Amino acid sequence: MGRWTWILASILTVAAAPANAETKRMLDAQRITLHDLVPEATGTVAELDLGAAPPPGASRLFSRDDVRTAILLAQESANSLTIPTSVRVVRVTQRLSERELDALIRPCLSTLLPPGATLVSIQLPKSVLVVPNITVGKVRMPRLPKRVGLTRTTAMVDLVLGGEVLSRVPATIDIQLDERATRYLLDRGSPLNLVIDTGLTRVTAAAVTQSPADLGDVVLCQVSKTRKILRARIVSGREGIVVQQ
Repeated sequence: MGRWTWILASILTVAAAPANAETKRMLDAQRITLHDLVPEATGTVAELDLGAAPPPGASRLFSRDDVRTAILLAQESANSLTIPTSVRVVRVTQRLSERELDALIRPCLSTLLPPGATLVSIQLPKSVLVVPNITVGKVRMPRLPKRVGLTRTTAMVDLVLGGEVLSRVPATIDIQLDERATRYLLDRGSPLNLVIDTGLTRVTAAAVTQSPADLGDVVLCQVSKTRKILRARIVSGREGIVVQQ
């Protein structure tokens, strides 16, 4: 009896497995809709937003109860839908080689370098898992030294899709600096148009810088008419935005 009981239990387990098997859905989008989980869904219930897609290399699991609860909260009906016991959403990905990363990142790095700075080489990861149609977003790079010669630094490069940062890639770069790279964008005493923007009003005033400055620096500036000292962020060779004291 014990042997037959064991065999029967094994048969029932195997038979039940497909009914409880996890359904896998591949997603090539930034948001998950109910249609992604239940392709037969149509109309407004199909467009129901179930949240952000998982990042590359990760997945997101939905139980049948999760889906039914989301439908109920949206005041939709699930009566005509066959919802799997569980659905695992996996992001469609691709693996970029070091060469492909270089082709993607190098042009962006080159445009960020100041006059007199030449990109010599880039060291990147051997490969990075990303989603299709990824682009380069923000690049964070330390300030370059004001001296002639070869310098090495590390930049952090955001890989984005539709404004969403999906990966950050370190790039070790060698840069050759010539005499031009030792100069600041603005010398001490350079004329500058200061902008005070309160959101409601926008006031401008002529001023001069109190120290050398590059793009993005926050420096002290003296208003020419009142002699008042204000702190401003340099946004171009002719303009600075006043920041809080």
